[in-house]
Amino acid sequence: ILGELGLELKPAKTRIVHLRVGGGELQFLGFSHRMRSGRSRSGERFVFMLRTPSPQAVRRARHRAREITARRRLRLPVEQAVQELNWFLRGWGGYFRYGNSNRDFHRVTLHAQERLAMFIAKRHKRGRSYARWLLAKGVPARVGLIDLHGTVIAPRPNRPWRGTPNASR
Repeated sequence: ILGELGLELKPAKTRIVHLRVGGGELQFLGFSHRMRSGRSRSGERFVFMLRTPSPQAVRRARHRAREITARRRLRLPVEQAVQELNWFLRGWGGYFRYGNSNRDFHRVTLHAQERLAMFIAKRHKRGRSYARWLLAKGVPARVGLIDLHGTVIAPRPNRPWRGTPNASR
């Protein structure tokens, strides 16, 4: 089929992965896919596919937050840095919200908050203790930095992943 479309597989990027509990994992389109087992509230065992942002995707997100709040950009207004961070976090969060991304969302949001606090501290020619004080006082929330907490849409058994129009309408 690929040959008819003028495409070919790259041997370096192509492999067969057997997804099973405790087995391999697959990195695809920025997600890391692996099988996990769990227990329901009634104690029944079940197996599900865990979809999280890949470690490379989280690393790139942290790197992007670092770029937006870099020292060379200290002359920019804080509002502009916040706006750029929000644009990035909304896009990144929108892409990775379908899956099991809570832990990674928390890490990326916390990193963005820390970077913003350091950006504000350096802009006011202060040190790390001032940045920690800013974080403790909730300044990133006051300047309008969004939080990705609570935006994940986790897949559920026997339910569609994405919102579908109600059939009764």
